[in-house]
Amino acid sequence: MGEKYNKELKIRIVREHSRGYSTKFLSDKFDIAHATIKTWCRQYHMYGEAGIEKSLSKTKYSGEFKRSVLNYKQLNKMSYAETAIHFSIKHSSTIANWQKIYDTKGFNGLNGSQGRPKKEGASDMVNKKRQPRKLTQSELEELIVLREKNQLLEAELAYLKKLDALIQKKSLTKKKPKSF
Repeated sequence: MGEKYNKELKIRIVREHSRGYSTKFLSDKFDIAHATIKTWCRQYHMYGEAGIEKSLSKTKYSGEFKRSVLNYKQLNKMSYAETAIHFSIKHSSTIANWQKIYDTKGFNGLNGSQGRPKKEGASDMVNKKRQPRKLTQSELEELIVLREKNQLLEAELAYLKKLDALIQKKSLTKKKPKSF
């Protein structure tokens, strides 16, 4: 999936903001949420142009680091944005997500893997595919009949192939002129 706003547009907006244009004015002019423009300006001032580039890889944080960030935020009564600036975390929403996870799952939730959770029962489906079920007596009888029919059809096919090869060979020998 491509980036919604390119780097050049972001830099242009940040520079216009630094020239004194308000985020409200720029928001109306470019039809971009003013919170998005504020975020770009903050990231640009903190990290330069690298701050508004799309990251190629996600930064991974340990559960202990996440907990210390949340503790620092709470002890110092800071906002998510202020905490993100203090710890050089690019997006304040990252910390908000950690807080949500911590509130619902506790510290162990912060240690968990990122991404979409696995579907419940997915491993059960894999096990069912690997372990064939026992056949009933009627299914077993039908299987035997089908295997016998399969053997007959394979024999018939082999016979027809051989017959076709013999016919082709005979027709080739008739067409060849005899050399004297």
